[in-house]
Amino acid sequence: MNDIYWPTPQGTYDERRQAYLEYCAAQSPGGKFGFLSQIARLELGRDVDEQPIREAIEFVYSNQDCNDFSLAGFLRILYKYKHSPHISQELIGELEKTLLWFKYWWDEPGRLGRCYWTENHQIIFHSDELLAGQLFPDATFENDGNSGQYHIDHALHYIRRWLTFRVRFGFSEWLSNIYFEEDLLALVNLYDFAQQDDVRENAGKIIDMLMFEMALHSYRGVMGCTHGRTYTRLIKGARGEDASNTIKLMFGMGVFNNPATLGTVQLVTSGYRCPPVIEAIAADLVPARLMKERHSLNIADAHRYGLSYDSADDGHLYWSIQDYVHPAVMGLNERLRTTHGVSLHEDYQSTYDRLYQWQIAEYGEIVDAEMECHAMTEVHVQTYRTGDYMLSAAQDYRAGKPGYQQHPWQATLGIDALVFTNHPGADDEISRPNFWAGNCILPRVAQHENVLICIHHVPKNDPFPYSHAYFPRDAFVEVVERGNWVFGRKDDGYIALYSQHKVTWHEDRFNVAHPIIEARAASPDNVWIVEMGNAKQWGDFEHFVAAVAGAHVNVAHIAGYYASPSVGDISLTWQGAFKVKGEVVELHNYPRFDNPYCTADFDAHEYHIAFNGMSHTMKFDV
Repeated sequence: MNDIYWPTPQGTYDERRQAYLEYCAAQSPGGKFGFLSQIARLELGRDVDEQPIREAIEFVYSNQDCNDFSLAGFLRILYKYKHSPHISQELIGELEKTLLWFKYWWDEPGRLGRCYWTENHQIIFHSDELLAGQLFPDATFENDGNSGQYHIDHALHYIRRWLTFRVRFGFSEWLSNIYFEEDLLALVNLYDFAQQDDVRENAGKIIDMLMFEMALHSYRGVMGCTHGRTYTRLIKGARGEDASNTIKLMFGMGVFNNPATLGTVQLVTSGYRCPPVIEAIAADLVPARLMKERHSLNIADAHRYGLSYDSADDGHLYWSIQDYVHPAVMGLNERLRTTHGVSLHEDYQSTYDRLYQWQIAEYGEIVDAEMECHAMTEVHVQTYRTGDYMLSAAQDYRAGKPGYQQHPWQATLGIDALVFTNHPGADDEISRPNFWAGNCILPRVAQHENVLICIHHVPKNDPFPYSHAYFPRDAFVEVVERGNWVFGRKDDGYIALYSQHKVTWHEDRFNVAHPIIEARAASPDNVWIVEMGNAKQWGDFEHFVAAVAGAHVNVAHIAGYYASPSVGDISLTWQGAFKVKGEVVELHNYPRFDNPYCTADFDAHEYHIAFNGMSHTMKFDV
């Protein structure tokens, strides 16, 4: 029951909770976060292995990036298990000392070198500070000499702003199958331990919202959608996907693959319970469902929402969006850098210079100077889910701009059967972007229900002058090639992938367990077309293959036309309109939610979810 993949809902919540606790307690990984498995032992009333906790303490004192994550785990131990006979009081004392030593925000003296500004780090630092202050309100904190009460007040200001921004604008790290887990690390601590009613209640509602997002955009336990940020191990198949642990715990589908998943360990030891209507939505695979939604902001539009370009408080939002070099906030960023010594971005100038030169060669001038690869600006997501597959895309998202960890589209037919394309940023699986995760230059993508067109357009002198598809042949029951089409069948789900330039197949150089996974189109420009189907719609697989392979396709340079046998004529160019059956289809201006279960405007404060006679309302007073 523990590490077995469940494609359909299994067990009650209490059964799944016990299973994950047992799974975690049976293991004792070390490293930065492995100690979280010991929290499961404490919850079960079993003696801990203190060595992983001591390793985490050393990591915190090393002042390396992400030590705020470890501190969040320490706080859970101190709030829930401080007097447990299964952990020594000596170790409890060592954990308490880390709280009084820690630097909680960039406005404190000393100890640079950590990332404070991304969306997930912000709420983790602030929740750590609040909960540490609550434990020691009268103590003097070593790093800045302020009292615990000062830290309570300081943290509450930023926590309330962070919660308000998520209510109004969603998540800049949209639908992330790793960073949602880090948000949960902080939010569940606030839900369980914050002393302020509004913080505790709003944190719980934001957890509800995250559960709703996971329910909408997961397929049989796989969060196989577009992501604002992701990593290679999460998208080369989903057996290593962090979100799958939470999805299996909450919805009964997925796999337990990590005894120290940041959000899942918090949830399994929390009083939080997912609303039944959200759990039911995760399992609602028939009939086909279309979900549209919007997240984040373009910096240029911030004034429309009453935000200032000079306010450090509003900068909190801009920095979480990570559009660091936008002219409107450069002055604010420079003040932060000068005042607190905080550098907000890595050095990607060589990439930007290359793209500037490319623009001059193409257009005779620099037509787009906004070259921030980290930016996770306004995004409009479409996800189409059936009982046999799911297709998801970030519509027309920053095409031609440099990328970082953004994952523009994905087709999902099972835990191993995933397909997507990208333009590599490095010849490894560690860099950001790298061979599979992220894009050095983002493509233009447009989806209409079960059909998608993706155009990759990169300079001819790029270090990686091609795009490629992750298409793990062994994950499919059948793979057929017809001309420039590649077809795959997984059970009753079908996928067709067209490449303007015929692909060549390559082995996985990074993992011999997956022999043939790469379909490479050896051209700096390539139009990819995706058509999804299933046995209910097409009957046998050969009928689907014949219909799609026989459909008219016309691709030229950076434009594609496809006469889809299921949705009709569909076309997309690099800069022109997206058309379906000759009609222009809007790729932007989505509401916050537009799906069969919830409709809500962007910048709403109330979200009503209803399905199958059940309902749940999240109303925020912010």
